Amino acid sequence: MDPAWSTERALAEADELELVTTGRVSGQPHTVRLRFAYEDGVVWLRTGERASAPNASGVHRGTQSDRTADWLRNLEHDPQARIRIGDAEMPVRYEPYVDPAADLRRAVELLREKYGAEWVGDWYLDAGRIPVRLRVAV
Repeated sequence: MDPAWSTERALAEADELELVTTGRVSGQPHTVRLRFAYEDGVVWLRTGERASAPNASGVHRGTQSDRTADWLRNLEHDPQARIRIGDAEMPVRYEPYVDPAADLRRAVELLREKYGAEWVGDWYLDAGRIPVRLRVAV
């Protein structure tokens, strides 16, 4: 069986992937399971982060780094990572966004096509959510 075909099939059919980044502090592998969409050599993810609410005083807000997912901060530190889907494992490279609003719309569009509009609601476009693009090295 052609390995490229099985990789493409895994990317097209799987519900979740495991993203393995290198911890920016520990240097150790850091694994997280995520839902994703795939299109033309790119894996699209979307963080679940939202801007933090003010505390009881109504003044303090967490810093951006307090609100950003660990796995995304790892990718920003070291853009080389791996994804695993079943028995398939492939290297990927994080590509920072140029237009976050457009990338987020595209990621949400693809996630809706894959998982359905009922699962991917409008709240996926809320401010504070970050689109993540990973280029697959197949």
